[in-house]
Amino acid sequence: MQPFERLRHLARWSGDGVELVSEAADCLAGFGDDAAGLVVACRRLLAHHPTAGPLWWLCSRVLTAPDPEAAAWEAWQRVHDDATSERAAELLPFPHDGVIAVVGGPELTGAIAATRPDLHLVAVRRRSGDEHLRARLARASASARTIDEVELVALEPSHLLVESPATDPERAVVPDGTTALVDSLASVTTWLVAGTGHVLPARLFAALAPHADDDPALELVAVDTFARIAGPAGLDRPENLARRIDCPVAPELLRLG
Repeated sequence: MQPFERLRHLARWSGDGVELVSEAADCLAGFGDDAAGLVVACRRLLAHHPTAGPLWWLCSRVLTAPDPEAAAWEAWQRVHDDATSERAAELLPFPHDGVIAVVGGPELTGAIAATRPDLHLVAVRRRSGDEHLRARLARASASARTIDEVELVALEPSHLLVESPATDPERAVVPDGTTALVDSLASVTTWLVAGTGHVLPARLFAALAPHADDDPALELVAVDTFARIAGPAGLDRPENLARRIDCPVAPELLRLG
C-alpha cells in the first residue's frame, strides 16, 4: 500500500490508542525522502485525530528530525516499549483490599489487571463515549467490573487512576466529568496516567487544546488536580512534569490549532 493510501486508511481509524501511533509511524516512515509530503501527511493525520497526544508527539519528532524515517521508527519503538501501565500497577499498595478505580482506555485497565490480579479493580464509565465499555474491556482481556460515577462514590475507592490522552506541564486532557468525580472523592488518592508521548511542550498543547474543548467527551483540568503523575519511570509530583518533555516543537503543526 502506498503512503497516501495508508494515510486515507488512518484518517478513518477508530480510536487513538497505541495501534494508531504504530500505524502512523509506519506510514510516516514512507515519507522519509519527501519533506513536503511529510508535512501534509502529519497535518492530515492530526486533522482527523486532533486530541491524540502521542500523534502530535510523533509528528513533531519526525518533522524536526534530520532523518525522518529513523525518527519514525525510534518513536514506534518507544511507544511499544512503554511500560507506564505496568509500572503504575506495581506501585499500587500490596497487599491491598480497597477498590482501585480506573477512568480511561481498556488497555490501561487490562494492563493493571494482568500485572496485579489481586486488586479489586473497577472501570468507570465516562459520561459520554463509553456505551460499549464492557465489550471493549472484554476485547482487551481486562477483568474489571464496569460501574458509573454514583456507584463509584458508594464504593469509596482508595485510588482513582485517570488516563490522559495529552498533557503539558500545566493542563491535561481527561474524560468529561473527571473534575466532578475527583471533587466527589476528596479523600481518594488520585493519579494522572500519562505514558510515553502523552506529555507535550506547552506550544504544541496549545494547538491541541481547542480541539479537546470542542469534544463533548473530554475536558481540560489543571495537572495539580492530581496527587501524582504516573509515567514510564513511575510516579512523580505534578510540578515535575516539565522534566518529561522530550519532544521538539514543529512550527508546521502550530497552525493546525
